[in-house]
Amino acid sequence: MMQLFGKLGPTRLIAALAATALASALLFALVFRMGSEEKALLFSGVGMQEAAAITAQLEQAGVAFELRGDGSSIFVPRSEVLSARMMLAGEGLPSRGGVGYEIFDNADALGQTQFQQNINRLRALEGELARTIASLEGIEAARVHLVLPERQLFERERQDPSASIVLALRRDELTASQVRAIRNLVASAVPGLSSHQVSIIDETGRLLAAASEGDTALAEEGEARQAATEERIRRTVSDIVDGIVGVGNSRVQVTAELDFNRISETSERFDPEGRVPRSTVSVEEETETADSSSEGATTASANVPDGAGGAAGDGGERSTTSRTEETTNFEISRTTRTEIIEGGRLRRLAVAVAVDGVSTPGADGAAPTWTPRSAEDIAQIATLVRSAVGFDQSRGDVVEVVSVRFDRPEIPAPEAEPAVSLATADIMRLVEVGAALIAALALVFFVVRPLIGGLVRGGAANGAAAALEGPATALAGGSAAAGLPAAGAAAALLPGGPANDSGVALGSVQGRVNASSVQQIAEVVQKNPEESAQIIRSWLNTAS
Repeated sequence: MMQLFGKLGPTRLIAALAATALASALLFALVFRMGSEEKALLFSGVGMQEAAAITAQLEQAGVAFELRGDGSSIFVPRSEVLSARMMLAGEGLPSRGGVGYEIFDNADALGQTQFQQNINRLRALEGELARTIASLEGIEAARVHLVLPERQLFERERQDPSASIVLALRRDELTASQVRAIRNLVASAVPGLSSHQVSIIDETGRLLAAASEGDTALAEEGEARQAATEERIRRTVSDIVDGIVGVGNSRVQVTAELDFNRISETSERFDPEGRVPRSTVSVEEETETADSSSEGATTASANVPDGAGGAAGDGGERSTTSRTEETTNFEISRTTRTEIIEGGRLRRLAVAVAVDGVSTPGADGAAPTWTPRSAEDIAQIATLVRSAVGFDQSRGDVVEVVSVRFDRPEIPAPEAEPAVSLATADIMRLVEVGAALIAALALVFFVVRPLIGGLVRGGAANGAAAALEGPATALAGGSAAAGLPAAGAAAALLPGGPANDSGVALGSVQGRVNASSVQQIAEVVQKNPEESAQIIRSWLNTAS
């Protein structure tokens, strides 16, 4: 080993050590990378302001983090993801760009004006609604703008509240029912706000729901109720039919005509047979009259009560009259009925049901045969469907059930599930480690190893040249003593000449060479074939 180091020389030795140190450093970095804990996503899609607040909290808590994607994605060690999220949730982060009712936690209401308090209340309400909407499935972020008019003193006309919502979606679009749910959610959270006064658009500017009034709002509500009614009936029929013919062997379509006219009717009915005495009035009257005419003269005593003149009048005619009157008031029975018929009554219903036939597998691998369902089966299915939808022939309902052959594409055989199921993060981790390992091995085998081998071969070539120097001199000397030219020494290495124990005969050349010198040269050539070939090439180049 010491002889090898001595043959290499200081320059080649330093270069070999440097290459070995570089390879060792790369391997150590790879092992350290493989041994370190993997980073996992903490939050993504956060703004710069929120990212700064989150990273400040992580630094204060001593949690290592890494920013990716222009600072919008924050990664932390996988084992600390849940604890970091709980810690940040306690601080109200991330707030998704809005502020909620925590705006009143540290606010000093003593120095605030009424205008500032109203603005803070509006901001808190918008922030809370935005957070609630963003928590729904399929929605990445949301912004809510509310308009809450204040009614001034002595103001007769009142302006209704309105709202505008901008959604950032995680998928292409929302369903109509989800849009209605968001509108009703916002309308229920704001006093006096109607769901028809809520406008919704997505991040591309596409209108999902427009504010409407009057007839337009009623038309939209009617369409929504009709669609909901048709879907409810369709699901009911599908459940029944699929239970008979099998899942996927039926198709159901429903058309419902609804009457959205709102009718208010008031009727009043009298029953003459249902008389009831309400009041009775009885009047009794008795009248007495007397004829006071007399034959005597009229005197003053006649006008004095109990006087002599009165006694003289007792002889006149007297009459008595009596009357009795009775009045009975009767109340006739009366019925007052007020009926309000709301819109949405079912006017007509049409149900179309298509069922697949029966497929019988063929024998010996033959194609299956398809046969339509029997008329008895179709009649039974139609009877069940009529009972399920509340069939009424008087209003023109129609139920049709037919047996047709479905066009079914060939379904490829399912692939066998792997014995070991790896998560996406684990697969990416294995790919990353494998790529790093391949890169390190390629560096060692294709860069470091040829570099060190070249340095070692260079040192060995010098040693071989030194070892060949003595025998070559002897060969050259022996050739000169025998009268051989210098080129004859090289020819002694070539086959074709007869040899014996005492010497070697050189073909086409007069003279003899010492056998020990030739054997020594042969041994050196066998030990160092490449270096010997290089020396011979150099000799040939020099000779030419």
